Amino acid sequence: MKNVQPQKKVGGIAANAIMFPIIALLTVIDLAIIGMFMQINAGANQLSAVSSKAGVYIGEANSLLAGTSLLAQTAANFVLVPVKKNGDFNAYPLTTYANELQKPRRGSQVLERFRNYEISDKARSYLSAAAVDSDRMLGTQLHALALVNAVHPFPNTAPLNQIPLPALKEADQALSGAEKLEKARSLVLGSYDDLDMFSVSRNVTACTDEIRADISAQAAASGKRVAILRTGLWIATILITVILFITFVLLYKQMINPLEGFVRLIASNKSLDEDQGMKEVRQVASAYNNLEKRRDALRSVAETDTLTNLPNRYLFEKYLLDSGDSGYSLGIVMFDINYLKETNDTFGHSAGDKLIQTAAHCIAACFGPNSFRIGGDEFVAVLKDVKPETVRQMIDRFEEIQQKEKVSVSLGYAYAEEIGETTLKALIDEADKKMYAQKQEAHKKVNQYFVNTASRVSTV
Repeated sequence: MKNVQPQKKVGGIAANAIMFPIIALLTVIDLAIIGMFMQINAGANQLSAVSSKAGVYIGEANSLLAGTSLLAQTAANFVLVPVKKNGDFNAYPLTTYANELQKPRRGSQVLERFRNYEISDKARSYLSAAAVDSDRMLGTQLHALALVNAVHPFPNTAPLNQIPLPALKEADQALSGAEKLEKARSLVLGSYDDLDMFSVSRNVTACTDEIRADISAQAAASGKRVAILRTGLWIATILITVILFITFVLLYKQMINPLEGFVRLIASNKSLDEDQGMKEVRQVASAYNNLEKRRDALRSVAETDTLTNLPNRYLFEKYLLDSGDSGYSLGIVMFDINYLKETNDTFGHSAGDKLIQTAAHCIAACFGPNSFRIGGDEFVAVLKDVKPETVRQMIDRFEEIQQKEKVSVSLGYAYAEEIGETTLKALIDEADKKMYAQKQEAHKKVNQYFVNTASRVSTV
């Protein structure tokens, strides 16, 4: 019989032995917390809904008061002065009155809507009393307006012709014009006393106070429930904190300590030790080491324009950042390919891509490795420690290559000694301004360029 070597035991505590009981306990606590939050939210939503409805109810009740007050004031303003001193009909207060009549905030209209509202009987009784007084005042106002209309007929215009004037009784018809006007004044002025405008205001205020009192009582009851639930949440939170603290202590040596060592190694750009810590930690170390091997390849892809193989805008901005803000020893050349859009529209995007590649080749050949593609048809070259006369030679050579390759590229150049400033922004702005000035001139020669482009495309 073969001797079986006992399997070597691994020291320490397995992650599952720690995490499963903790997860189960935290799940129970979390469910309790969720339940408490749901109760709190349900209570808050209910209270919010009741408060929102109460706001609507109070607004409706106050609209009755506002409408009644506006009708009373505009009716009085018209009846007291139906005709201006110059003999013109005083239409403004009457028009305001007529417009207000069209709004659904009359006494009985508001009371009808309140039949479906959840308010106390006491609040409803106050509103009912206010509605009765409001409707009675409206009847008095319309009676007064009918008397005035009999003396000074209302113009047949909207909305005046929509005022529901009642028919005058024989006794009113028998009155003289002055008597009719006097009676109308007496009616509208007496409405504040006989029909008691103040009663409307008092009853509406009492109604809204009752509504607010009901809301306050419900808020107090809800507040007590919320206080109890919040206490439960505090207890659950403390339990979770204790459990997490214990978990941290247990796992510190198994995971955190090795990971802290990894942080130091990563900061030093060193490979991680794949034989340290738990299995999961070792997997992290292995994955990081693999990423390190692939990083250089990925960086090249991320920093290179795939169409032209030139460094891209990201590398350009990084280059400038590494150079610092001072541009004392730098020269900036900005490029913009002319007629790229026209080439794409006329010969297709493959011809446009070919144009971009050709232009990129010309730029790199003349201005060296620090040439970047920073946009669709935009390029930039950074020249370091190069004298202006050398740059002039580069530009002359670039113009020759352009003619040879049958491309058209506008450029602008700025050098610190030329503009008297040393910041990179000033150099870039100056080069960009010169480039656009040349681009405007280039577009005047568009016809001849397209003859050359057609010839070049036909040979591709």
